[in-house]
Amino acid sequence: MDLLFPALLFALLISSTVPLSAQSVPANTASRIETGQDLLAHVTPAQAQQFVDADKAYSAHEFSEALARFKALEKEVPDDPLVRKLAASAALQSGDTVVALEQLRPIAQTSLDDWQAAALLTLAYAESGDKVNRDAGMAHMQDLHKRGLTPPTLKQYAVEGVSLGDNTLVIQTSLEPWGHYNVYYYGEVADKEHTTFLRITVESSDADQLLFAKEHPKEASQGLRQFSLDAYRETGLNSSGQRTQTHYTFQFFVGRPSYETVRDAFISVATGKASAISSRSMQ
Repeated sequence: MDLLFPALLFALLISSTVPLSAQSVPANTASRIETGQDLLAHVTPAQAQQFVDADKAYSAHEFSEALARFKALEKEVPDDPLVRKLAASAALQSGDTVVALEQLRPIAQTSLDDWQAAALLTLAYAESGDKVNRDAGMAHMQDLHKRGLTPPTLKQYAVEGVSLGDNTLVIQTSLEPWGHYNVYYYGEVADKEHTTFLRITVESSDADQLLFAKEHPKEASQGLRQFSLDAYRETGLNSSGQRTQTHYTFQFFVGRPSYETVRDAFISVATGKASAISSRSMQ
């Protein structure tokens, strides 16, 4: 399963001062996390070459080969957290959650503030079907974010990849709502060529809250918001060469829905089983 998040994590684990950020950000003073530069500074030239070879295999989507190479390097530099995390990322791409969990649990137990390990471990638990630890992992990631231990640019992260025949749905949760419509959950559906053709969201637009408060005064007084399940399907280019989409709204929620509710709803939309209550064309 070729997931965007582990691939992005892999690249940024290697290159960033504080990994998994689209840009390099100031080092976190509360929790120093090893980077690729740190690793290469203390390994032998032969071990550095092993690292490069594993990187090449991963970049070529040869995930089983990358996993084997990272595990071989792990024998040379036992208990190195970066190597273990990269091996776990390759394992997740290969669909091997058992190996991923074996790699990540020791890091998570000894380095509670390692948000990279926490994010990958949450993903591994989700894909192994462990809902309890998945939800605990999500809560832990939220706590790390509130404490300022995640990069400022990290707004969301992947919780799970779901295979749907020839397509793959990757579900992400927001550490804080983002975008004009306040996105709390975000899903991308891609085909076997890795082309994304459908995006699914759970949103809570500020513009919708006034009407919600009028129709649900009790809930609004309790601080609850209205959320909507929406989707955006790519519909190609128009006659002017502009990108077009169709926007669908499927249902509304009173209060933020749980991850499990969102997961079921996203799968229903992605597989065409959900019925839209409205739709409109967009450019």
